[in-house]
Amino acid sequence: MASDSLHDTILDLEESTWRALQRTGADLVPYLSKDCIMQFPMGLKVTSNTEPSVQDILHSPAFVPWKTFNLRKVDVTPVGRDGAVISYQAIASRGMPPDSKDDREVGFDALCCSVWRMEGGNWMLCFHQQTMTTALDA
Repeated sequence: MASDSLHDTILDLEESTWRALQRTGADLVPYLSKDCIMQFPMGLKVTSNTEPSVQDILHSPAFVPWKTFNLRKVDVTPVGRDGAVISYQAIASRGMPPDSKDDREVGFDALCCSVWRMEGGNWMLCFHQQTMTTALDA
C-alpha cells in the first residue's frame, strides 16, 4: 500500500497529465520519459520508435483535447523505491476531430493504468494503458 504522500503525489501528477490533455497533446510531453510506452483501445501501441510515435500523436493537428475528466476508484502502489503504479477508472469526454462538422461530445469510460518512475529527481510517466469499460459513445 502506498503512503499517503506517495498516493497524493502520483494522483496529482496523473491529474496534471489529464489537465495538460485538456489543452494540447504537446502539453503532455514534459511529463513523459524518453522511453514511454502507451497502449490505447483498438490495439494502438506507441513508443518513441513506432510509426506513428508518441510524439507524432501528441503533436498531431488531429489531436482532440479532453473537455472533462473524472478519475474514480484510484489506487497507487509503490514499485520499489523509485516507481509507482496508479490504477483508476476514467470517465471523460471530448469533442469530435477538428475536420468534423459534428459538434457532439464523445464519452469515454476506461480502466487506466500508469507507471511513474523517478528520473533525476522528477517523476516521469513511463507507461500508460487504457482498457475501455464500455463502447465509445459517438
